[in-house]
Amino acid sequence: MLRGGTATGAPTLSLDLYGREALANPVETYRRIRDAGAAVWLPKNRLWVMGRYCDVRQALGDDQNFVSGRGVAANPLTNALTAGTTLASDGEAHIKRRQQLWHSLSAKALCAVDPLLHAEAATLIDKLCARDDFDGVSEFAAHLPIRVVADLVGVDIDHIRMRKYGRAGFDTLGPANLRALAAMPDGLRFWYYARSIRPGNAKPGGWAAALLKAGREGTVSQAEAKAMVLDFIGPSLDTTILGAAQLLWSLGSNPHAWEELRSNPALVPAATVEAIRLCSPVRGFTRVVKQDTAIDGTTLRRGQRVALLYASANMDETQFDRPEVFSLHRKGTHLGWGFGAHSCIGMHLSKMEMHALLHAMIPEVARIEVADPVPLLNNTLQGFASLRAKFRR
Repeated sequence: MLRGGTATGAPTLSLDLYGREALANPVETYRRIRDAGAAVWLPKNRLWVMGRYCDVRQALGDDQNFVSGRGVAANPLTNALTAGTTLASDGEAHIKRRQQLWHSLSAKALCAVDPLLHAEAATLIDKLCARDDFDGVSEFAAHLPIRVVADLVGVDIDHIRMRKYGRAGFDTLGPANLRALAAMPDGLRFWYYARSIRPGNAKPGGWAAALLKAGREGTVSQAEAKAMVLDFIGPSLDTTILGAAQLLWSLGSNPHAWEELRSNPALVPAATVEAIRLCSPVRGFTRVVKQDTAIDGTTLRRGQRVALLYASANMDETQFDRPEVFSLHRKGTHLGWGFGAHSCIGMHLSKMEMHALLHAMIPEVARIEVADPVPLLNNTLQGFASLRAKFRR
């Protein structure tokens, strides 16, 4: 049990989950957490952490006890600022906000977007094939999400700022460390920007305009409507960008997998799902325990905060055979898009964008070359900050 802020008798690790060493060596960090126990106390971060697949999945499915309404960040300021978003809500409030977003993000609602994605992807791949090389993150993976999301949301924000604000927002979800504090100015600009959107500066027919209309009509409050713009911009960008960059790296590093995918395009969905598992763009979010809960003999007390690590769960050797290997034939589910009531509401758009890229590449790209990967160091996101790539026809 906890006495004086320490976990007496509980599995404990001295690592800093948000420190440079942990961020630069995530696979080893997650292995240490899984090996230590089902629920592990981190004194340096003053929170619990769960990293085993079965435990993380069970906690995500128990949204009545592992709650998001007190925020999903590891610091109180960001939790206060994100109040009213779909991510940081529970119960009926969460359902109401999620249903409002679902009007724009369901597979059915996105059908009309698919031809646009395929056309834009074909143009992009043709241009990249003519290049000597390119940045696999900023020039390949980020192209569709940035162009498409800005247009669909219907807001006037330049692409560089949009991506910068989104990543800063995720950095502020960590503890109040130097990384989060450095990101806070851009995170606050992102927050203020969303709340400054008015009908006059939201494109008619766009997602933001639909939210503002719902606010005026009372479906959600006007404050909720503006907060929910954040639900569109941030998550719609980074999960897809990091997932697509992982897809490029994995296929470039595994030429036999690329050859198999070209010969059997029916494997495109499997490639996309596997890239998200391997990358796990969102490392995880925190939850607050609503009532005393026993996890494999360890008691988490009511009101304590626990980090649920999707990325660690997706590398759990007890769930996945050779989890570090990219496989087009992997069976079973993963937690790259979360699970349960708070599963990623933008996953359909993310899949569609990655599918469009692959279908554009298959007839045009005979070989993918990748090199010089630079890892992204972020309190909440993981993946590549950059990598060099080349397409050979």
